[in-house]
Amino acid sequence: MRPCIGLILAGGRSKRMGEDKARLPLAHTDLLAWQVARLADCCDQVVVSGDYPEHAAVPDVLPGLGPLAGLHVAALRFPNAALWALPVDMPGLRPERLQALRQQPVPAFYGDSPLPAWFPDTDALAAAITAMLAAVPRELSIRQLHARLHSRALPALPDDEQANLNTPEDWAAFRRALAMP
Repeated sequence: MRPCIGLILAGGRSKRMGEDKARLPLAHTDLLAWQVARLADCCDQVVVSGDYPEHAAVPDVLPGLGPLAGLHVAALRFPNAALWALPVDMPGLRPERLQALRQQPVPAFYGDSPLPAWFPDTDALAAAITAMLAAVPRELSIRQLHARLHSRALPALPDDEQANLNTPEDWAAFRRALAMP
């Protein structure tokens, strides 16, 4: 059985939020630690795409490619593994939805949201991303990656679970929904 690597995608610049999303306070910790903990018990190892020295990190070697860069470096660093990719800014995703992804024998994601995603073969993932980067014109989206891998689209997530926390308003609405101060 392939080892399972959890990848928290936290390498973005958080421009719309105005501050580092990964550092937003959540449940006596921060958003990044919250997401790492969600995968820690169900993966052999959890790594973070981004510059967070307190966590095992996989820094982007191809800056400016967004989450595709994080997926690429993780796939190269962990050959012959399975990869579970979770954005740092999707804390509303229910644990059973994460597990449903992992149960898929092929790459999978939820209908309208290309992330989170499950990639059961990092070798195939690395090869697909390498081919995308070599394509003319370059293919740089996670949706194009899913198309190339023939990923399975599971039914779309409910709005409250697929919401990305990109702006202060998104963050405030999420906190209100959790009844946090």
